[in-house]
Order: sequence, then C-alpha cells, then structure tokens
Amino acid sequence: MNTEGCPYSAASEIDLMDPVVQENWFEAYDIIREESPAYFMEQLGMYVVTRYDDIEQVLRQPLLFTGGSDLDDSAPLIVFESSRKRYEEKGWARYTPLGENLPTHTHYRALVDPALTAAKVQEKEPFIRAAINELIDNWIDDGEVPFYDQFAEPLPMIVIAELLGLPRMDLPQLKTWSAAWVLPFSRGLTEAEENEAVDLHIELQHYIYETIQAKRARPANDIITRLTQIEFEDVDAGHKRPLLDKEIIGITDHLLIGGNETTAFALSNGLWVLFQHPETYQSLQNDRSGIKNFVEEVLRIESPTQGLLRHVNDDTEIGGVPIPKGATLAIRYGAGNRDPRRYPNPAKPDLSRKNAGRHLAFGIGEKVCPGATLSRLEQRWAWEILLERLDNMRPTPGRNQYSHRKGMWLRALDEIYLSFDKA
Repeated sequence: MNTEGCPYSAASEIDLMDPVVQENWFEAYDIIREESPAYFMEQLGMYVVTRYDDIEQVLRQPLLFTGGSDLDDSAPLIVFESSRKRYEEKGWARYTPLGENLPTHTHYRALVDPALTAAKVQEKEPFIRAAINELIDNWIDDGEVPFYDQFAEPLPMIVIAELLGLPRMDLPQLKTWSAAWVLPFSRGLTEAEENEAVDLHIELQHYIYETIQAKRARPANDIITRLTQIEFEDVDAGHKRPLLDKEIIGITDHLLIGGNETTAFALSNGLWVLFQHPETYQSLQNDRSGIKNFVEEVLRIESPTQGLLRHVNDDTEIGGVPIPKGATLAIRYGAGNRDPRRYPNPAKPDLSRKNAGRHLAFGIGEKVCPGATLSRLEQRWAWEILLERLDNMRPTPGRNQYSHRKGMWLRALDEIYLSFDKA
C-alpha cells in the first residue's frame, strides 16, 4: 500500500498540484484546516476552504458564492485557445446547464429531477440488480477479479445509459468519451492533451445530437426523450420554450459522466475501505443492515469528488477571514468530510454513525448532485449482492498498489484487485 504521507509541515509549503499530496490529500488538509478557515494558496490564486461548517456556509449561499459562467474568467476549465476554437469550429461550446446559477439552475433541475427520484430509480431496481448479477457471473468462477475494470466501472455506465436511453452496445465508446470529458478537471494538461480531450468530447456531442434526432422521431421512455418533449422556463426570455439542442447535449453529457464516474470511484473506494478495515467487513457479513451507513461512510471518507470552485460575488468573510469580491474559492469536500469537529475519528468507518448521510460528497443545498439518489441505491444494491455471492473478500496478493489518479478534483484508485471464495 502507498503510505507515503504529506512531506510538509505548514500550509505555506503545500502544493495541491504535487502528486505526493494528491496521493494522500488528508494530511495536507489537516494542516491547512488548522491554520486557517480560508487559506489563500498563492500558486492557485484561490482561497482553500477545508472546514465542514465553512463549506456548508458557502454551499448554502448560492447567490453570494456562484459557479457556472462566473468561473469562466477566473478559473476556466478549457485553458488553451486552440481547444476553445475546436468547439467553435467542430461542435458546440462546452456548456453545463445543470451547473448554472440561480434562478436558471432551478428551472434546468426541474427538467431532470423528476426522472431521478427514489421512486423512479426503484422502478429500475430489477434491471440494476440483474446488471449487477450479470457482471458478477462473468468472473465469479475465477476466484479473483480486477474489481474496478470488471465491476465498479461498467455497472454505473450500464445503468445511466439505460436511464438516458443509450444502446448498451455503445458502452465502450461512451466510456472513452466519458474519460475525456473528465480529463480537463485534472488541471495541468498540455495543449496537445487538452486538444485530444476536446476532440473526443466533440465526438460525444455529435453522438448525443444524433440521438436527440432519433428520439424526436421515435420517442421512448427515457431521459433524453423527456428532454426533447418538455418545455424550459427561460427566465431571461420570460416564457417557456423547448430546449435547444446545445442544452440537451450539455444536460445529457453531464448526466452521463456524473452518473458513472463518481459511482465507479465510490464502489472501488468501498472495497479499499473494507480491505483497510476488516472489522467493518465482518460487521457487514454478520448484519446486512449496515450497508446503508457503509455506503455513506465510504462517500465521506474517500469522497469521489474532492472539491469544486466557487466565485465570490461580494466582499464577505469565511470563518472570520476577509474574502474580497471577485475571489475564487477551492471548496474541498474531502477535507470537510474528514473534519474532526464534525466527525469524531473521521478516518474510520462507523456503521452506527448518526450523521453519516450528512456528508458533502454530493454537495448540499440547491446544487446537490442530481444523481445522488441513483448513486446511493446503486451502491447499496451492489454491496448487498456482492456480500451475498462472495465470501472471504481479500486483496489479491502482489497485485494492489492502491495508487490514485492524479488531479485536483477526483479521488479514484487506478485499479484494485479482489480475491474471494464463491459463496
């Protein structure tokens, strides 16, 4: 296991772009959290917010602390002009309607939230359970499995593709496009790397565009069809209207990526937590009722999304620290979720923790992740079936490095190998 810790002793020494820090964020978070509620990190040009209560304060004030287009100037995701021109010449401007600010955000969310309620997801429970069992059937007789590649990654992609109305035969290509969509969030790409990611995203845009036309001609019971038929409350125009193709493309690729990447990371993180805490594994074997809290504790301890950015719209303060209008905040979910002020013994899973579900992994407030319920239920059903069908789950000898993908925002193992006995 990679146990190398943070090489720094003061916040001024910490570089969040350092691969050593990214491998084990939490020691760096502890240092920053104790030094300042909002620490200005010069190499980022941002205030880093690491305490749970302060992060909640920011998320509960979406008009003061905004995202969306307000971040384009201060912290653009696509940094090279050649990459931006590719969108203009070959595709559609990269746009995420579900990330818009209030009040527009509320009206976009009203289009998708009814399709992702607990009741709607539970209608798909037989399909999701069948997909879980089918994946396990592929390797259960082998006694070991590369868990991320052959279970954690394909499961949520199968599920979100079904909900969106995308053919299962297209899943391999969708996964390639999904990885490209996420790549710019790692920051620090070369121009060639960013251009390649943009080219792949443009391919995804055209795929979604063609799907939109097909759904208009042959409607089905899926989210993309819903988006082609529903009207959007355009607050700028002052009336309802059909969604534009670029809006449907932006909503669809956001749901596609959000619906598979973070759940895949959470499932593999969950296995790692079990490897590190065999007493938790034993508890779950003895009592399956702990699975619900286990899923929440994994999301808290190993948050798949480590943070996000917010633009500050007026002079304010966080934890007594003055923050000027126009500043950018780096909100660190992963730090808040391990804040000992909020969670005693924060690194250890506690299946009886009373506030387990009050973590920040999906955000809180008006901009909570639209797929949070879907992800939670997928994970619960996955662990129910895994614990039922597999015994003696253990690390595959000599295979696991427990290394993580590099980047500022996501917490994801490169791979994790599982050995087991067939139940």
